[in-house]
Amino acid sequence: MIVRAFRRTAVPVALALLGGLAACNAKSTAAEGPGKVAVAIEPPTATVPAGGATRFAAVVTGAAVTGVTWSVVEVGGGTVDAGGHYTAPAVAGTYHVEAQSVADPTQLATAAVTVQAPAPPPPVVVAVAPASAAVDACQSATFTATVTGSSDTAVTWSVQEGAAGGSVTTGGVYTAPQAAGTYHLVATSAAAPASTASVAVTVTERVLAVAVSPPTVTISASGTAQFTASVTTTCGTVTALKTVAVPN
Repeated sequence: MIVRAFRRTAVPVALALLGGLAACNAKSTAAEGPGKVAVAIEPPTATVPAGGATRFAAVVTGAAVTGVTWSVVEVGGGTVDAGGHYTAPAVAGTYHVEAQSVADPTQLATAAVTVQAPAPPPPVVVAVAPASAAVDACQSATFTATVTGSSDTAVTWSVQEGAAGGSVTTGGVYTAPQAAGTYHLVATSAAAPASTASVAVTVTERVLAVAVSPPTVTISASGTAQFTASVTTTCGTVTALKTVAVPN
């Protein structure tokens, strides 16, 4: 009788214990629930030149769906496409790229982007060689111009004193005037007309030869004789006639 009572009592107790364990397991699972969704952006910060571009990547944990929606927080702060490719605006500043979880829209991450102003272009500089020159009147000299700071290296040549100071070709060949003096040849950048360079040119009148014809003459009293004088300079030859009268 004792054995039978024990057997009858043991079965309900075992069932009760099993039911209790199942309830505990159910409560534990319910308490743990699914993992919390988290979003991270790589890199978390970036520096981009104005108008430049960079790429961000979003990492989503705690959800089977790992997609995100990209956006830029500030209006006019640039654009970002569905792949995280960010294009900076033309205006420098600090902007923020945001990645929002598709699985849990309440979860998002933000990356700060520093957009730097573009570097100013290099100044356009013109140089003329040689830096100075001496030219005989009516003679020529060739000058060259070098332009830096621009892909357009063309120049416009001119003489500061105008036609009185000589003339210059588009290739930098300068022809001096007849009058001696100091004149200035100017090269002006075609890309940046405010950028110029000038060179001083000293022009000298040079006499190459003087001749009188005839070299000798015999004149009687009260007679006359005519002479021709020729002066040759770098500008050419000038001839003058002179009549000489012999007094009684």
